[in-house]
Amino acid sequence: MKLGLEGKRAVVGGASRGLGFAVAEALLAEGAQVVIAARDEDNLELAARLLEARTGFPPIPIAADLTSVDSRQGLVERTMEQLGGIDILIANAGGPPPGPFLSHGLENWQLAIDLALGSVTHLCRLVIPSMMAQGFGRIVQIVSIAGLEAIDGLILSNASRPAVLGFAKALAREMASHNILVNSICPGVFMTDRMTQLAKERATTRGIKVEEYLDEFSSDIPLGRPGNPREVGDLAVFLASPRNSYITGAAIPIDGGKTRRLY
Repeated sequence: MKLGLEGKRAVVGGASRGLGFAVAEALLAEGAQVVIAARDEDNLELAARLLEARTGFPPIPIAADLTSVDSRQGLVERTMEQLGGIDILIANAGGPPPGPFLSHGLENWQLAIDLALGSVTHLCRLVIPSMMAQGFGRIVQIVSIAGLEAIDGLILSNASRPAVLGFAKALAREMASHNILVNSICPGVFMTDRMTQLAKERATTRGIKVEEYLDEFSSDIPLGRPGNPREVGDLAVFLASPRNSYITGAAIPIDGGKTRRLY
């Protein structure tokens, strides 16, 4: 299927690794022009080289801390300078620390709000005027299944993620007449570098093989395995493409069937 992404201009947050990296790779493979953003400049440059090697197309790395107002402003301004506009925003800022309620002080609650709601609302405010002027825009948020149902030990995500989903739903209704589609992807468990390292550490602590730990960990996933980040990339590129012309305001779980919610 041709997605019509050739020449489309995209900015992807949290793209030096994990799900953001996978989305950037999928966009580049479809012929999009892609700015990748992350805080660590060295990791970002390494990711840029790896993405070019894998796809044959070089992304543009721009270091940015998405919890910072000035950094978000600079990211959008530099992207506009480099690409001449923005057609696609992939809002991906990572998640707040895990832990139960009493383990978190005020600073972690503020971080959760800044990471989730603060970053995406500000980025949308910065990119939407130009999307409206050109009559095309696609905004895709990478959220979490923690925005859809309560998950033990993730109270910061359970509190902040639903706010992001509510924002996207309302924004989608406001922007529909301008051909700006707004959707949210809610990943479950994925084998990112972080997850791989965590699995190794926990398997070593218990004195078992990594494969055994992953089998146990995946026991409540109907498909029986963690996801591959490329699967998020595939979903994101469709939602971000012109071929997606009728899905907006959706919060789509991609979790191997893990969530139990009915609606």
